[in-house]
Amino acid sequence: MQSTSQVRSPLLAIPGVLASIFSLAIGLVALLTSLASFGRQAEYGYLISPGAGGILFIHLAIAGMVGMAIYLEQEKGARWLQISIALVGLPSLIIFAYFREWLGGIFLIAIAAAVYYSSQRMSSAPLLLFSGLVGFLVAQLAITTLPYGWKAWAIPGVLFVLAGLIVLLNGYLALLPTGRGRGARFGSRLLYALFFSLVAFGAIALLMQVPHDAGGRISNACGCNGSNLSASGTAVSLDPGSSQDLREEIIAPEDVRTFPQGESILFQAKACENEPCQYLWWSDRDGILDSNQSFSRRGMTAGWHSVTLTVTDGSGCASRDSIELGVAPPSACSDVSPLPRYYPVDTPCRDIWPNGTESCQEIEVCHPDLDYIVLDAVRCCNGTASSPACAWARAHADGDNKRCRGLYIIRAFGPDAVYMQGYALFKACCSGYPECTRTSWPSLAGTVSFREGFNQNVANLSCRQEEWGVSAWRSDTNMSENSAVLGLFPAHATVNILQTGVCVDYAAALTTALRKAGYNKSEAMVAASLGYDLPLLGDHPGHAYNLVKLPGEEGYHIVDTTGNGEGINPEGLPHYFWFVGNFMNQPVRIRVFDWWVGYCSKISPYGFNDLGSVKAPASAEICGCPG
Repeated sequence: MQSTSQVRSPLLAIPGVLASIFSLAIGLVALLTSLASFGRQAEYGYLISPGAGGILFIHLAIAGMVGMAIYLEQEKGARWLQISIALVGLPSLIIFAYFREWLGGIFLIAIAAAVYYSSQRMSSAPLLLFSGLVGFLVAQLAITTLPYGWKAWAIPGVLFVLAGLIVLLNGYLALLPTGRGRGARFGSRLLYALFFSLVAFGAIALLMQVPHDAGGRISNACGCNGSNLSASGTAVSLDPGSSQDLREEIIAPEDVRTFPQGESILFQAKACENEPCQYLWWSDRDGILDSNQSFSRRGMTAGWHSVTLTVTDGSGCASRDSIELGVAPPSACSDVSPLPRYYPVDTPCRDIWPNGTESCQEIEVCHPDLDYIVLDAVRCCNGTASSPACAWARAHADGDNKRCRGLYIIRAFGPDAVYMQGYALFKACCSGYPECTRTSWPSLAGTVSFREGFNQNVANLSCRQEEWGVSAWRSDTNMSENSAVLGLFPAHATVNILQTGVCVDYAAALTTALRKAGYNKSEAMVAASLGYDLPLLGDHPGHAYNLVKLPGEEGYHIVDTTGNGEGINPEGLPHYFWFVGNFMNQPVRIRVFDWWVGYCSKISPYGFNDLGSVKAPASAEICGCPG
């Protein structure tokens, strides 16, 4: 009969060694990318800052190494590792005390106590299990960029626990059946190792699986007891007892169209198949409009109208469809020809680049060449177009067309990168801003560097460093006349011609599209933080993003599509955006996390849109910010 005494094989130490390596890597990455987060955990309502979490991961890595050294009976190695954890732990404790990271300090003392206890008893299993399980708690408290922070610890956590179980059950592993002969025993042990590896991989995969967001579903039900999606995008309501053939639809005007006040507007419904039918057109502003299938009307009240069509057939079954319709003062966009199909009813803008006011050139709500973005959103939300951005928007729209349009536009400028892509570091270089110049040698200020990967229009830009904003944009056809400086170019140039930009370009383009899509002057604006820190690249002068108020919500969302970032987080602040900086003459793409930006703590009291400067909402009115 085989002995149950422990067999201290180096092969059995592999999970613990790998766990320590992964733990050290996670700790270093978390620390180096979160130096600015020390002491700021209270600003975001968290208990441990990501920087403190990085230090704790490093200590857990060393603790795991101590456990493996004890298991392999490497007393000298274990002693040196104990000394190293003391040398690293003391300054870490001082840092925690300085930044008032009290919970981090408690975790650090607990790790040191676990190492001391295991070293005194020469017992490695408790230390390995402790390292694996405590790491999940630390990750959940410190990795604040993920909704499930503990998942960042899945790999080292599972491996540490596996290593601890192997050590704990080592004597019993010798009782597992193996074949006779050296070759047979080797093969059996290899199979056991493969089995335990598969178990570990399965556990890691299971822990790292992130649930999908639950969203609304669009019903395909037919008949009077269900609802059908009309071409205008709203739910067509069918009353009980009707025929499923009755599906009324507004053909004209199309959803979210804007007309000058006094212009004749054609209203037309789809022909009713179950004659005789009664038609009733109703506006939430002007009341009953007409009772015919098709008619024209002028003189409607200025503003946004919710127009509802109700059709009742001969059997008494009714079907409804509705659209949003804008009626603008005659002065709005009056100097633009052709007049855009989509523009806000409350805009003061009359013209676009190059003759409009500065804010009307930067936020070009009157530009007809940007209508296609709104048309894409309308088609998405009425079910006649499909794309990943569209699917996401409809799933989160709760049946509201305006909300759907807004979410589609945000998603299309954000992670789906439909209309703009990447980050225009070349603009920072031309203007001599620090993200381009701080670590470059020789200086790249005044150059149009890092244009690779963008379109030919970008490749042909020049640089006149003394210029700024719309004044630097001189031609839509000859790119060499345009200077690639910072500041806002006309919105059509950013979206249609360059198809890229820096933070303020993304924010202005999104504001323009949302305003054209029916969001009023207080519902969509560009906002900014006063400055933030970036690892290796240092302080950044500021950051622009959007404040958007979606239908059905009391507060505003901070929306950040910069470099095709996350865009919107329905539950709070955006977790990240993408930024490109120059590090030793090499472009480095960096995922900038929310705690670097200070969305809530550093936000400017004023934003802007096509009306110019507008007052930003208070922090208490912003989703994810403390009241």
